Amino acid sequence: MSRLTSICFAALVLLQSCGGGPPKAAVAPSLNPQQAAELLNYNNKAQNWMKFVKKQNAACDYRLDLPDQSAHPTTIDLDHIVMCGARPSPREFDASVSYSYDQAQGKWLITRFSS
Repeated sequence: MSRLTSICFAALVLLQSCGGGPPKAAVAPSLNPQQAAELLNYNNKAQNWMKFVKKQNAACDYRLDLPDQSAHPTTIDLDHIVMCGARPSPREFDASVSYSYDQAQGKWLITRFSS
């Protein structure tokens, strides 16, 4: 009987080491600058804000400097995203955005836009 117990124990250990443990959490893919800009372009609040800003200064636009994503973050917060020419925008035109990766939908979303 002890030989059968040893074989069963060895089989159980082998199954655990081959991935029989809990499933690993999905890794969020990196948010690239094109995706981030596209999400801003389709966000009504962001579109309306940029229309207002461009009426004041046509040289202004969004500039998204994404951080290093090697740790696969599920949220990304960007502040001071409006640039006018090559300079940061005046404070009254400034804006910020937060992106979040939705595991259920498998895509990045804008969770907050503020101006």
